[in-house]
Amino acid sequence: MLLDLRDGIRNSKWLKYLLVTIICIPFALFGVNSYFGGHGPDYAVKVNGEKVSLNAFQNAYQQQRAQIAQAFGGRIPEGFDLASMVNGQAMDTLVTREVMRQSTVENNFAISDEALAQRLLEVNEFTVDGRFDKDRYQLQLQSMGVSAADFENQYRSDLIMQQLSGSVVGTGFSLASENSRLAALRDQQRVVETITFDVAARAETVEVSDADVQAYYDENTSSFNNPEKVTVEYIELKVDDLEASVEVTDEALKGYYDSNKTQWVVPEKRDASHILLAVEDDSDADDKLAEATALLERINAGESFEELAKEFSDDPGSGAQGGSLGEFGSGVMVAPFEEAAFAMQENEISEPIRSDFGYHIIRLNKIIPEQGQQFDEVKEEVEKQYRVEQAETEFFAASDLLSNASYENSDSLQPASDETGLEIQTSDWIDINSTEGVGQYRQVIAAALSDEVLNQGLNSAVLEVGENHAIVLRTLDHQEEEPKPLEEVSEDIVSRLQTERATEQLNELAAGLEAELASGDAAAVAEANDGEYLDIGAVGRTDPELDRQINRALFQMPKPAEGASTYETVTTSDGNIALVIFSGIEMPAAAELTDTDDAEPTGTAAAASDEFQAMIATLEESAKVERNEALLSNPAY
Repeated sequence: MLLDLRDGIRNSKWLKYLLVTIICIPFALFGVNSYFGGHGPDYAVKVNGEKVSLNAFQNAYQQQRAQIAQAFGGRIPEGFDLASMVNGQAMDTLVTREVMRQSTVENNFAISDEALAQRLLEVNEFTVDGRFDKDRYQLQLQSMGVSAADFENQYRSDLIMQQLSGSVVGTGFSLASENSRLAALRDQQRVVETITFDVAARAETVEVSDADVQAYYDENTSSFNNPEKVTVEYIELKVDDLEASVEVTDEALKGYYDSNKTQWVVPEKRDASHILLAVEDDSDADDKLAEATALLERINAGESFEELAKEFSDDPGSGAQGGSLGEFGSGVMVAPFEEAAFAMQENEISEPIRSDFGYHIIRLNKIIPEQGQQFDEVKEEVEKQYRVEQAETEFFAASDLLSNASYENSDSLQPASDETGLEIQTSDWIDINSTEGVGQYRQVIAAALSDEVLNQGLNSAVLEVGENHAIVLRTLDHQEEEPKPLEEVSEDIVSRLQTERATEQLNELAAGLEAELASGDAAAVAEANDGEYLDIGAVGRTDPELDRQINRALFQMPKPAEGASTYETVTTSDGNIALVIFSGIEMPAAAELTDTDDAEPTGTAAAASDEFQAMIATLEESAKVERNEALLSNPAY
């Protein structure tokens, strides 16, 4: 099956030029063509000697960046310190993923071709009406910019990692006594005081010479590179642009309204009751007709329709309700029954009506007329919906023309423009940090810098950059990554050096205060050294009022001796330096254990998840990790 899928992709001219990205994959880090370079190591991080690519780091960074942009309404504020927040998170993600991958290899986890094929068939994005659709598969891969081989390899890798997590989470259990002890540890509180030193305030007092700036620039030139950039010409197809050009007539709108009338109008209905005399085969049809005729005579003579239905009807559902069928519209009942019911007047009782079920005596209780909004009332809404539907139809037709023309004439966009009537536009310089115009779409940047488009001079594939929004492009001009001039980055270098030196000074100051705190008052020590003192008291592991980094360090510190304290210097979440003073533990009241506490193991999702996280943490702690530090301080990413 995988071969069939792969052959289908390879034979599709839609997919000749593929970029790299993946959707709907747990843990996915999207790989893209390498469009950033520079000096230094050719890897983002080494884990146990195995390299993780610069591409992987770049795309982990872009994912984090996109999430932050979304939090700010789509655009990151100017001056926002993005690199310091995101670079470390992206690097941590790479390390976690790599140790997981290595663990799956070591433990022989695998996904067979048959299992992978079955999982591909279940991906919703590749199905039409609940069934896998090869054309849909090809279109999705083309629009995402991924080859069949790359997609299958990435998907296989992610499924294997799910096996790893499932092997721990799905088999985790704990004894009752362990649960009790774990609960006690979870609810443990620690008594803490802090002295915090303001790095920014100290940085303002740090002097940095021109020679210091020059030396830092010379040693870290690649950290101040302008990213690789391009200009492109492109054709853009948007369904929103097509809506305005849709030709609209009253006749067309009325026809659309009539074809989709149920959106605005509830059709006429009937409320009826019946007595059914079932006919098993034609041999007893005459007898049943005679019975029905006799019942009809009794009804016409004044006997209760409801009581006769309860006694004689062979329809157990309605018979128990006195024959009532409730309200129904057309297309619900069998044809002979429906024809009779919709031809009757209210309170009329029919002659026996023959259907596949037998003979019916029908009483029409009520006619519920058509209800809803007529055409003139909803004309504007009808027109809007009609324009959208017509524009979408035109969009898909134009998309086919655009794809075929740009593929068959791969050295120019002019034939595609002539074929579709869409104009060729030209971009300004765009790069990986662009947030406006055509440069805001990362598929565009990746395509423009791909080997086929940049080096071979071919048109890109038609890129689906949004819902009903497609772009095809050619690269016009290209500029390699290059260092920013010193004068452009000197202020940034001064700020970095001031922060680095202030941080070093305050770390040394905090460490030197431990002896003084052992015999002195913490508040007085803080005041004498321009620190902010807080007597926080007892806090839990997830206390929202305590800085996350302080809390993490606090619950890793060794238990202090009776009447003494232990100390730890911590860099807080906002970059300041805090001296953490840990003076005691407060334990919750623990349930008394009995001899039967260990009798039955119990499993919880939370405990199993904790086990898996602990396993990953152990793998990371034992791994030999060599990070490309230049990436962590590079503001270009």
